[in-house]
Amino acid sequence: MNKSKFNPIPKDIGDYLACSEESSTGLVWRVTKGAAKKGKEAGNINSNGYHHMVFEYKFYKNHRIIYFLNTGIDPEEKQVDHIDGNRLNNKISNLRLATNEQNQHNRRKSKNNISGVTGVSWIKSREKYEVQIHNKCRNIKLGRFCDKNKAIAVRIAAETNPRFRGQEFRNPHNDEHTPSPEMLEWAKQYLEDKIERLGWVEKYNLQ
Repeated sequence: MNKSKFNPIPKDIGDYLACSEESSTGLVWRVTKGAAKKGKEAGNINSNGYHHMVFEYKFYKNHRIIYFLNTGIDPEEKQVDHIDGNRLNNKISNLRLATNEQNQHNRRKSKNNISGVTGVSWIKSREKYEVQIHNKCRNIKLGRFCDKNKAIAVRIAAETNPRFRGQEFRNPHNDEHTPSPEMLEWAKQYLEDKIERLGWVEKYNLQ
């Protein structure tokens, strides 16, 4: 797994920058510093779609600074996750610490996803929907189904199954798809049977 390297956030950065939910970048300058003027928005959008800025000749992502200014905690090797998936929403209520794996769990739907549900893919050669979930740096294939509704139910059941990753880091857009209570109950039983039959607790270090 590739780990991003982040510059340590200077302890005195709060003397120069302030959080502002009225600012489109989430930050404004407290002081006039070079070309930056007091009260002016700090930062702009980089090629990856995040607000970032330069401070003392080093690049910093705005949301990491905002997290530090609100909590006093430098995220260091951890990432700061945008809960709603919007990289430009830097409100502190939308930010939380996350490992790379947890951040990937919260990613948006792929533009190529035709099922409408993250983790459910149409396999044309098999003419079936394949379901998988990412758990502890592994992709676990949960099964293939002719019935799209069954495939979606299995994915939703896996997202809420504490054996995999619990409910803290999920794909919130999948909540748009709600299986019937009967279908969800079937999917939960399907997963438990498969976990036991294939020895996944030991194989994938499930809880």
